[in-house]
Amino acid sequence: MAIRPALAGVLFACACGLGAAAPGQAQQVDPGFLRMWEAAQRQRPTPLAAASRIAPAGEPGQPLVLRGRLLEADGRTPVSGAVIFAYQTDREGHYDRPGSDGWRLKGWARTDSDGRFEFTTIRPGPYPGRQIAAHVHLGVDGPPGQRRTLRDVLFQGDTRLSREQLERSRRDGAFGNVRPARVVDGVQVVDILLRLPGDFAF
Repeated sequence: MAIRPALAGVLFACACGLGAAAPGQAQQVDPGFLRMWEAAQRQRPTPLAAASRIAPAGEPGQPLVLRGRLLEADGRTPVSGAVIFAYQTDREGHYDRPGSDGWRLKGWARTDSDGRFEFTTIRPGPYPGRQIAAHVHLGVDGPPGQRRTLRDVLFQGDTRLSREQLERSRRDGAFGNVRPARVVDGVQVVDILLRLPGDFAF
């Protein structure tokens, strides 16, 4: 998948939890990130359903179901048929294993007519030795010709969350990305409401 330089900057910023890249920052893209992104997209299966997996069955870790709904910028209109791409670390905080190069735990889903999607996975671990909160990266493609990216899903109660992350999520209200996890039959369930901001339209 070819990625235009400006889009690559936004993708990189989103992956690092920084939000949208400023126009002057578009050239500051990690080549390793772009290589992994493009390699991952070549593995995208077809067809796609609204419910999918990130971690394979049997992956060690706390079971987690991430349920989301994607809305237009007005915060009311559902976005149907958009491709949601998700990737995360394993329970030890690693994206890959020795000898591999890329994001091992990743998946895709296509939003249904109500903009809903769901991923079955495990609770990600934080990066070893770093004070960065555990997270699941979410990106979205769609409608055709309009690629956008979204922020990370963070977990309420994570002691690595920064004051800025907590405040930003609080300001965003229902669209905040620091989410509580409720437990249903031993499985953590996290719900997130996503909105396509105009800043990410191409």
